[in-house]
Amino acid sequence: MLKTLLVYTHLIAACLAIGVILLQDIALAKWRGRPMDADSIANLQRNTHLATLALVILWASGLAIVAIGYIDVPGYLMNQKLWAKFAVVSILTLNGLFLHYYSFPVLASPKGFVGASGKGQLLVVITAVVSLVSWLYACYLGIARPWNNTVPFAYVMLVYSLVLTVALVVALELWRELRNEYRSLAQ
Repeated sequence: MLKTLLVYTHLIAACLAIGVILLQDIALAKWRGRPMDADSIANLQRNTHLATLALVILWASGLAIVAIGYIDVPGYLMNQKLWAKFAVVSILTLNGLFLHYYSFPVLASPKGFVGASGKGQLLVVITAVVSLVSWLYACYLGIARPWNNTVPFAYVMLVYSLVLTVALVVALELWRELRNEYRSLAQ
């Protein structure tokens, strides 16, 4: 019963996080890099708090699920997909710190994304892509039961790396187009 409640809590927290992150990403995309108004900044801060809370709940429930799994079946920790999920969630967590302390302040600044330096914009793009891909891939790993004890850590991380690379290429191309659009408007 306890494990079922933990899995349910984990699922609800994951749904909350993904929902909030996707809605926030859509809202940010609509701004197209322009400076944000006070309501949008407040919304970004509110969503940041919700995603952080969900992440804390995910870590706590996930670690509890793993502990119960290990108690029930000591070989539980031999599942390499589990270790890959820990790796992805760790990347997601570290990236989240960078988002909170660097990228979000850039987006919420009076100059907005467009007013940031090229390097600043690049860091915002990279952290945004790492965030979205990592959240979605971590959730995928949560349901990828056929990969349990069947695929090696390197394979799971290779797939993650490939998805991340494709997403980065697409995002960098969109960023290039956005920069060209603003350059042509400035002339």
